[in-house]
Formats: sequence, C-alpha cells, structure tokens
Amino acid sequence: MMRTTRHDPSVLAPRRPAAALVAVLATGLLVAGCTGADPEPTSEASELPLPASVTASPSATASPEPSPEPSDEVAAAGPERPAAMDKKDAEGAAAAAKYILSLEQPMMVTGDTAEWEARSHRSCEYCESRLDQAKTIAKRGDVFTGGDVEVVVDKVYQRDVVTGIWPMDITGHESPTTILDASGDTVFTSEAGVAKRRAELALRDGEWVLVELGQIPEE
Repeated sequence: MMRTTRHDPSVLAPRRPAAALVAVLATGLLVAGCTGADPEPTSEASELPLPASVTASPSATASPEPSPEPSDEVAAAGPERPAAMDKKDAEGAAAAAKYILSLEQPMMVTGDTAEWEARSHRSCEYCESRLDQAKTIAKRGDVFTGGDVEVVVDKVYQRDVVTGIWPMDITGHESPTTILDASGDTVFTSEAGVAKRRAELALRDGEWVLVELGQIPEE
C-alpha cells in the first residue's frame, strides 16, 4: 500500500542536473517554488492495472536515446490532448499526467503559460515553480531549447476517496536542455536524464489537473 504525499519542489532534483521533471534550476537563473507544503493526505492507495496505451515505453530500452528536438512550430503548437482524458477513471488520470507534463517544454519555449495554468491545481508547488521559471525566461528574453519530456506511467493507485486524488508513479525521460540569454550566451545546459516521480491528478470542474509532483514515498 502506498501513501500519497506533498513535496517541496526544491527536493525534486536527482543527482544529475537537468530541467523540468529532472531538476529545478539554481538561484540566479530561474525561480524556485514556494517552500510551504500542504498537509499530507492520510489515506492509502492500492494499485490498479493499466492499459497498454498508457504504459508503453518510448523505447524498448531502459534509457532511450533522446528524441529529435521539436521544431519551433511544433513546440508552439503544444501536445495534442488525448481522447483518453475524457475518461474519469485511472486511464483518464494516466493520460492526463502524460499530457500535462508534456505541456512544460512548449511553455518554456514559447512563454505561453495559459494551458499549464489551466491544468495546475492551486496547491501544486511543482506547477508554480515551473510557471515561475517560464515567466522568468520570457521576462529575461532567454531562449530555451531541448528539454522535451516523454512520460511513462508505471503504476496508478486507487483514487483517494477523501481528497479525490489519483496517485501514480511515473518515469520521465528528458532530452538535453540549453538556455541562452538575449545576447546568445549560454546560461544553462544539462544532459539527458531519467527521473521516477509520484504524480497526483484530480478532477476540477470535470477537467484533469496536476495536484502535485514529487518524490515517491518510501514503503
């Protein structure tokens, strides 16, 4: 049985530096999220089986080669909303997790935060930290390239009847990232990375939102 938890976004980064799912950048370049945490849900969740459509890996290997970076036009368009998000069950939650987290890279590239904000719960510290980062990049006139994320949903747990949250364990594969300032100088680079995280999804007015993304709690 697994507990869902809330986490400070500053503890999301694994040992290898990268952006998005894999890390939050340091002081001076990008803005970190708030440090206050919401109370922990107290209920436990049991695992549900997932359909192949949401568990399929982006590669047959454990550490796939990064996909070619999308063009500016593709990034500006953003990901296509999957039809499975119309479902109000485990499959819908899994599809929503993959879709919402795939919004992050185009948001960083274009500075368009509307869909990310629409898909973020007001208590989501991870969501707020990434929103702040996108706004900082846009304000400074920086250029964000790379950072494309492919998400594999590993496990989905039973919905928490008290909070309405669907917890799930995911693996995020992120391509290398580069940020250039307005003069063309490199202010940040990262290698490709892989991170396992606990995502929490819920329905708000009938639409899926990300409630939090953090470390997977120890059993």
